[in-house]
Amino acid sequence: MNILLLEDLASDARQWLAARHQVDYRPELLDAPSLLDAQLHEVDALVAPPSLKINRQLLEGAPRLVAVGRIHDGTENIDFEACQKRRVRVIQASSATVRASAEHQLSALLRLFRATGQPLAPAPGPRGWPGREINDSVIGLFGMSPPAHVLATMLVPLGVRVVGYDPAVHRNADLWRRLGVQPMAMNEMLEIADAVAMQTIYASRYRGLVGERVLASCKPGQLWTSISRPSLFDLTALADAVESGRIGAFWMDSDDEQLSAPDLPLRQLPGVRITPRLAPFTQESQLRGSWYLADRIHETLAMAETRGQAGPLDSEPMPLA
Repeated sequence: MNILLLEDLASDARQWLAARHQVDYRPELLDAPSLLDAQLHEVDALVAPPSLKINRQLLEGAPRLVAVGRIHDGTENIDFEACQKRRVRVIQASSATVRASAEHQLSALLRLFRATGQPLAPAPGPRGWPGREINDSVIGLFGMSPPAHVLATMLVPLGVRVVGYDPAVHRNADLWRRLGVQPMAMNEMLEIADAVAMQTIYASRYRGLVGERVLASCKPGQLWTSISRPSLFDLTALADAVESGRIGAFWMDSDDEQLSAPDLPLRQLPGVRITPRLAPFTQESQLRGSWYLADRIHETLAMAETRGQAGPLDSEPMPLA
């Protein structure tokens, strides 16, 4: 069966799949929509980067498709309802990037503490005001998604008091005790935290959650690092908070297209660093994610082949994973 890779897998995982199916690695098709449309007509499984929209239009042009894979998790640009109706299995290696994302958050926090009082961009010249150590600080975890679980276990041994807030996790949940995190209300956490690590999972009801009112609760000079979607923030209010010094520095790791606008006020501030979604990308996460996708794609194709067909004629929907 035909597998189209628009994003590459680790070489050994790709070779394993190629020994069992027809595998084509064609990343150049992302820049040639008409050629991609023609290719999709014969594709049974697709591995695509987050930049490609998996929507109804794409699915209609891929009648044989039974599986769509992403080596890194994320809900952006995937129409899950359309995939469910078409019985196309969405496979995301969600757990593969957890440690990589947690380590990114930790390294960003360490960098922000050490750069306190200085621009985040490296600059020549004499040493500026000395930075801070993370020991004895208070760090707030904004969102208790899986990377926060790993991050908490890294921070506690460093002598950090870890507090947290998640609108979807009850304050009496056992999770807080197991991780050594003190649960708090959002404003309460923001008032005492020296730094905030944000890894909240996006939902439409949280759009613009961190706006002027929330930012007004932040401890003056508070440091932030975020691997969440920018849509959780009011970016204008965030820029104002950084410019005023309410937020001492902000590191946002995201490749969301709204951050690439040249006139975005946030980009002009020396206390802001924006990186293009580097957090989940490590050699180890690539290997874990590649093997997870290879195994699940092969499983899905074998299931479709056993039923004697591929695509939307299955009597039962493919599971979403």
